[in-house]
Amino acid sequence: MKKRLMNKGVRFFHRWIWRTALILSAAYAIHYAAAQQTEPTSAPPAVENTALTVSTLSPRAMTWSRTLLATGSIAAWQEAFISTEAHGVSITSVLVDVGDEVRKGQLLAELQSQTLSAELEQAEAELRQAIAQREEARADAQRVNRLQTSAAISAQQATQYRVTEKIANARVAALEAKVKAARYRVEQTNIVAPDDGTVTERLATLGHVVSSGDVLFKLNRQNRMEWHAELPADDLALIQAGQRVTLSIAELAPVNGQVRQIAPTIDKNTRNGRVYIDLQPSSVVRAGSFATGKIVVGHSQVIAVPESALLLHDGYAYVFRVKNENRVQRIRVVTGVRQEGWVAITEGLQTDDVIVADGGTFLSDGDSVRIVSHQDRSLEEK
Repeated sequence: MKKRLMNKGVRFFHRWIWRTALILSAAYAIHYAAAQQTEPTSAPPAVENTALTVSTLSPRAMTWSRTLLATGSIAAWQEAFISTEAHGVSITSVLVDVGDEVRKGQLLAELQSQTLSAELEQAEAELRQAIAQREEARADAQRVNRLQTSAAISAQQATQYRVTEKIANARVAALEAKVKAARYRVEQTNIVAPDDGTVTERLATLGHVVSSGDVLFKLNRQNRMEWHAELPADDLALIQAGQRVTLSIAELAPVNGQVRQIAPTIDKNTRNGRVYIDLQPSSVVRAGSFATGKIVVGHSQVIAVPESALLLHDGYAYVFRVKNENRVQRIRVVTGVRQEGWVAITEGLQTDDVIVADGGTFLSDGDSVRIVSHQDRSLEEK
């Protein structure tokens, strides 16, 4: 009996513990739910959108030159070959060298002239003798004409005197030509410049015995240089005499020029044509130099922006246009030719638009910006 009572007490105690635990758990759950309902919900901290500082500008209306690119070599406008027709005489003095500037008629070299001078004196003496003989024959012919009218001389004798006069005249003419040739050979011993210019090559050497036709000097006439521009045949139709040209030679200063003429033929191997451009005098221009140049073939009106304003993405060009409340809008544009840091815009912008000048990489569509400066580029530039 006593054991049964003890078992009932244990069971009662266990039930009491379980009930107490359930009551406490329910009370805790009710308290936690009430606390959650009464506690205000805290919002996440707002992220302030900081405005980026930018400079802006308006697209610029410009007049650009339409140019063709070409390459080619620089050459002397005309190179004079200075030679002599003297033969078998030696060079006694050389007065100029390569690079010397000379004037027309200036003495460049001298040849040995004693032998040629003696030949000239001999020819002049023979001419004087022939002139005297001609005068004698002429006087005889005049006397014969008077005597023939009085029948004091036969017709045969009269004819003989007239023939003698003609022979004398012919001999004088022949000796005059001989004297002229001898004098010319003597003059050829003085080598003079045929025009103003610069000596580009000296072949004359002191003591050298020359032959007729030997080239002694080469001269760049009037110091004029020209550029032989090579262009595809299709581009030649755009070239006209008088068009302006700007040349670039290595790292030297640009050289200006003007189209003079176009070659009438096309190279059968390269299919290129040659254009001759007169160059303005310049100390940097040297014959034989290779140069690239631009030939101005026309002008066109463009709307342009600086290259720094463009943003490239996935092969397309974009700019950020500033809209109301200083918010930016990314717009796609179509670009054209480039010139001196500027890019022509063929579609997408007008001159009254306002765009971000640079730094577009850090912007996104709809961002707020703070403008610190604006460049008004809407004026036309020649």
